[in-house]
Amino acid sequence: MNSKKLGFGLMRLPLENPTDVTKVDYDVLCKMADRYMEAGFNYFDTANPYHGGGNSETAFRECIARRYPRDSYTITNKLTFFIV
Repeated sequence: MNSKKLGFGLMRLPLENPTDVTKVDYDVLCKMADRYMEAGFNYFDTANPYHGGGNSETAFRECIARRYPRDSYTITNKLTFFIV
């Protein structure tokens, strides 16, 4: 694991439609994640409310988790008490 200290926040992601925060543009996000990882960074941050009820987590799965080995990144997913 590398130790560069810049996190990739998944709270405000590129959208397919600017008026619908639940529709993340996976193509653009994949390119962003690739450039971030190529630069030697590997820390991602998300939470269930980001992009409406888990859409940020789904975007992370599609654009990072399914495309990179698990030991190549760190993910932080915050517990949201009002959902529990």
